[in-house]
This record gives sequence, structure tokens and C-alpha cells, in this order.
Amino acid sequence: MLVLLFLIMISSFIFRASIFRVVANYLIVETNYNSIEYAFVLSGGAFDRGNKGAALYHEGKVKHFVCTGANQSPDIMALGIDTLESDLTKLQLVKMGVPEAAITLIKEGTSTLEEAEIILSFCKAQGLDSILLISAKFHTRRVYQVFTKQQFTEAGIYVCFQGAPSSLYDEMNWWKSEYGLIALNNEYLKQLYYLVNY
Repeated sequence: MLVLLFLIMISSFIFRASIFRVVANYLIVETNYNSIEYAFVLSGGAFDRGNKGAALYHEGKVKHFVCTGANQSPDIMALGIDTLESDLTKLQLVKMGVPEAAITLIKEGTSTLEEAEIILSFCKAQGLDSILLISAKFHTRRVYQVFTKQQFTEAGIYVCFQGAPSSLYDEMNWWKSEYGLIALNNEYLKQLYYLVNY
């Protein structure tokens, strides 16, 4: 029994990089698509998500963006600036060459669940039948889980998912960075929180 345990420990150490990548890959859900009219950039991580959205715009894959979020960044608040995460995302999109006319703000939503409800109402009001959601790569599994629990399918709305890569760490080598370690740990904790509460 001890020999078997020892062999398992040795094997885990030797193949640790592959195991760590499996742990990361579980969190990432992305959809292949050609082009879509509306992309919703979820709140948080305005720099990375704005960059991802802008890249998709310049590739001709997205025509219009909706930036959501009512939270304020604590760092921005420290500067005495009253700016929401949705505003920050818009600023980054514009800085990266997306026309202001192609961006709509919804200054609501303080969680993924709230944003799902708000986006569903927006889609119904606008008669949208397909949308793209942009979030951080490690958040896409939870975003997928939350949005597939909403009534998008019943409303005839097809939902695609794209993850914005982090500018602070490499998702496939997350254990080599303190930022990556914290991001992965936090996301698994949120997975547990959403499983228990929703």
C-alpha cells in the first residue's frame, strides 16, 4: 500500500504540469463562431476584456458591444473617481479603436447571476437571437453554467462564449505566477459558492 502511494506521489510530481493544465482547462469554455452582431462584455477586468472585445471587432467577428456592470473598482475609488466597471470597459474598447457608436452601456449588475438576468431582458427587448459573452478565461465555465440555467434557450437565444486572456499570467502556466494561483483558486471557490447557493 505504501509503495502504491509512493508511486502515485512520484507520478503526480512528474506529470504535475499536465495535471495543472487539466485543472485550468476545466474552467475554460469557449465557442467557435463566424460573426455575431452583439457581444456583451461582463463586468470586471476591463483592460483584458476590453482588449479581447476590440480584437474581435477588428477581426470582423463582432459589430456591437454592450458593457455591463454597476460595481466600482476600489483602486479607481481611491483616486476619487466615480466610474463603474462598465464605464472602464467602454474606455478600453474605445482606446483600442472601437467606435463609441458601437458601444452600449448597461450600468447594472453586480454579479454574474444579475448580469444574466439583465442581459436576458435586453435580448428580449431587442429581439436578439444570438449573442456572445466575453469574460476572463477562468470565468467562462461559471458564466456558461449561469447563463445556461437562465431562459435563453426557451427564448430562442443562442449564446456563445469567449475568454479574455489575462495580461498578468498565462492560464496554461497559472502555477508559475502568484496572480494565476490566486485567480484559479478564487474561481474554484466561486464554483463551489454558486453550486451551493444557486
